[in-house]
Amino acid sequence: MSVLVSALTVFLLWSVSCAPAAEGRLLRNPPLILDYHNGPLLSGDAPIKVYLTFYGEFSRYEKATLRAFLYSFNPPTPSGKQKDSDAAAARKRRRSSVPTVSQWWSLTRGYKDLFGATVSQKFELVKSTTDVSYSRGKELKKTDIYSLVVESVKKQVFPTDPKAIYLVFTAEDVVVEGFCAERCGEHGFTFPSVDTSDHMLPFAWVGNSASQCPGFCAWPFARSELLGDTPLSPVLKAPNGIGIDGMVITLAKVLAGTATDPYGNGYYQGEQSAGLEASGACTGAFGAGAYPGNPGKVRVDKLTGASYNVKGFKRWKFMVPYMWNPETLSCEGKS
Repeated sequence: MSVLVSALTVFLLWSVSCAPAAEGRLLRNPPLILDYHNGPLLSGDAPIKVYLTFYGEFSRYEKATLRAFLYSFNPPTPSGKQKDSDAAAARKRRRSSVPTVSQWWSLTRGYKDLFGATVSQKFELVKSTTDVSYSRGKELKKTDIYSLVVESVKKQVFPTDPKAIYLVFTAEDVVVEGFCAERCGEHGFTFPSVDTSDHMLPFAWVGNSASQCPGFCAWPFARSELLGDTPLSPVLKAPNGIGIDGMVITLAKVLAGTATDPYGNGYYQGEQSAGLEASGACTGAFGAGAYPGNPGKVRVDKLTGASYNVKGFKRWKFMVPYMWNPETLSCEGKS
């Protein structure tokens, strides 16, 4: 399903009476309900495996940042002396008030399948590949994203795994159908075929908007043409780069959407093809006190001036959106 992050969408989603409550929570009146449609989720104790394709040219830093975000859900377990030193660091992190990516993801514990199993709390980046040759050109249709996923398993670049997520990241010089006009990324699933060993495979795509539409897909790190730059709608400094941090925000949304609604019959409100999902239902909220056009109260790095609301792998800083919590029927975060 599409991920919409335009300023106009922010106003539409938040036009319902919405008032700040306790720190890290935003309440709606009446409360928003994402119905469960009795379908499977990416649930269970095992981590959700991730197979990643970088389509186009990405710098080493851009790749490292995106991988770091994925590692932040399930940091690798060190051994030996490193484990001892990291244990001390872990104690310091526990004392710190800065939340982590994994703590943010813990909000998905409220999403349960028919058997009472919750969404998996870990991710495992198993393998990645880079298509630097732009095998399908620099102007892609939505079907091209689908085909990239199917071809990756058909050619055995990746194994066939119906409990995994196949991610496709497109570089900033790649134009994708609907990108910047209707969506910044989306998720879906493949239909059973010989190429997928008769499995439906969940997949997601995220584009880099740095040179195409940062105000559409990287807000609040870029000026929105609709909102402008005012005290009520500030432009924040990105911790890792406007384009990449915009991708992280969208990636957080599509991961939440894929895990809680992988086949279009999980948790959502509205029409199946364009329903509100876990994080998309809280578009535009990144901190306490958020309202249309204002991301809310977030943290600011004292050294760089960059804004963020969670820490991740090796203390990487990220901005993630609020997520709808089915247990409280409200949009919540860990800011």
